[in-house]
Amino acid sequence: MKKDILGREQKKYALVDCNSFYASCEKVFRPDLEGRPVVVLSNNDGCVVAGSKEAKKLGLTMGVPFFKMKSTIQKHQVAVFSSNYALYASLSRRVMSLLRNYGSSIEVYSIDEAFLDVSKSAQTTEVGSIIHNVIQQSTGIPVAVGIGSTKTLAKLANHVAKKNDSFSGVCELSSYKEGQKYIAHLPIDELWGIGRQHTKSLQEHNVYTIGSFMALPESYIKKKWHTPVWRIYKELQGVRCHTFIDNAPKKKGIGTARTFAKPVNTWSKLKEIVSGFIATVAVKLRNQNSCTQRLSVFVTTDKYREQNPYFGSKSICLPMPTDDTSTLIKAVLPLLKALFHDKHNYRKAGVYITDIKPNTSRQLAIGTPCSTEALEKQSTLSATIDKINQKLGKNTLVFATQRLSAKHPFDMKQTNKSQRFTTSLDEIACVS
Repeated sequence: MKKDILGREQKKYALVDCNSFYASCEKVFRPDLEGRPVVVLSNNDGCVVAGSKEAKKLGLTMGVPFFKMKSTIQKHQVAVFSSNYALYASLSRRVMSLLRNYGSSIEVYSIDEAFLDVSKSAQTTEVGSIIHNVIQQSTGIPVAVGIGSTKTLAKLANHVAKKNDSFSGVCELSSYKEGQKYIAHLPIDELWGIGRQHTKSLQEHNVYTIGSFMALPESYIKKKWHTPVWRIYKELQGVRCHTFIDNAPKKKGIGTARTFAKPVNTWSKLKEIVSGFIATVAVKLRNQNSCTQRLSVFVTTDKYREQNPYFGSKSICLPMPTDDTSTLIKAVLPLLKALFHDKHNYRKAGVYITDIKPNTSRQLAIGTPCSTEALEKQSTLSATIDKINQKLGKNTLVFATQRLSAKHPFDMKQTNKSQRFTTSLDEIACVS
């Protein structure tokens, strides 16, 4: 068994990253879009959040406002899509399910990328090529595979695999020295873990590239930028500092917020929206077997359109932790009512929960009217609702305070939303 320079078992990690994921998802069921520039817009079709490589060449990159690119869209026949999160999540699950076949463990890092432990594979580059081909053939999503002896090297190898066509989508780096000619010239902020503040600090010391970073003495790095930056330096040398996380840590805070397509100025509409937000975060709580004891809600008006802009927020500490949707709705509505003023046109609202605990550690507070039997009934009801909604579609069963109709004038603007090809029988692709 190979050892690293510290005498530990040598590891090999593969970072599999989907190329232009949202745009690639839109192209899976639209073969006519092959070679055409594709962009995906943010909530309410405000600005670009993703684009194909053809779109990026036209300057249609993340953050470009939609209204500024209309002439480019017409001139170059750019395909424009509203965000279709149901489709993206579904295809992401398919990709991650396939990846589990090629590593001893997997760490899902985001919706479009994951680390795999491929240490048990003798020919890791060949495994990377298999992954690259299988994901493309099975899902239609193109991926790049970067392999390294540390996570930092795997990240850089993935970048090289994406940018350098000679690697055919797969690159392996065991150390900085081995891949120096491919990565030394890259900007310092391309390093995984180097954020805005560290980039600014490093540039103040004339460190603009990865090569200039690695040319610094190790003692100077550790003294000047302390442990986080020093760990990145060591990982580039092939010394493993970042651990592998098989199971994603549970969230310490869960929230949801939305900017409305049209302003909301009535209590009934605002109550329906926020009750729906609570239902969403409650499902996320139950999915990670957690409960919460602190709840916050906020509302805000459009600061550009109202003469006297308004922002209000309130929080509450619950008497005991809960994951029950009805309990959370009952707690948030009085807060929302106190924030509501009918003279305002509200443009955005949101809820956020913190103080999250495992649902196994719930303890009844002294004087709490809720019994163990009542808690069990709540849990059974919630599980039943979740199961029905999962099987028959989101919001098949809702509480009375939630929205009852399928479409409201304050829903997100999604003029160019594609079909939910993989999650709705009514929108499944038809072949003629």
